[in-house]
Amino acid sequence: MKTDKNYRIYRKLVRDKIPEIIEANHQQGDFFILPEQDYENEVILKLQEESGEYLESKDPIELADILEVLMELARIRNIPFSEIEEIRQRKLKERGGFSKRIFLVKVGDKNED
Repeated sequence: MKTDKNYRIYRKLVRDKIPEIIEANHQQGDFFILPEQDYENEVILKLQEESGEYLESKDPIELADILEVLMELARIRNIPFSEIEEIRQRKLKERGGFSKRIFLVKVGDKNED
């Protein structure tokens, strides 16, 4: 009988084809389908994971993973990604983007020193 010391423990949401990939590599995994009430929270945790991986590596592959997770989160919330893009465009027009690299230090009343 195998014990957990023979396995690497993940306990995280993975992409849909990971079980097939593991099996194709002549390994076995222990999986289950998340209950609906837990799924959104796990997607949010996945967003944090992927964001952390990008911050550590700066690899554009991680940006693609972040986008995939964002799209799934929008799907869960029944928000068309086109609506998110419209909001992004509106905010870009109203408030600008980030390309000017402006770093806010503080804000105060002009009349006070």
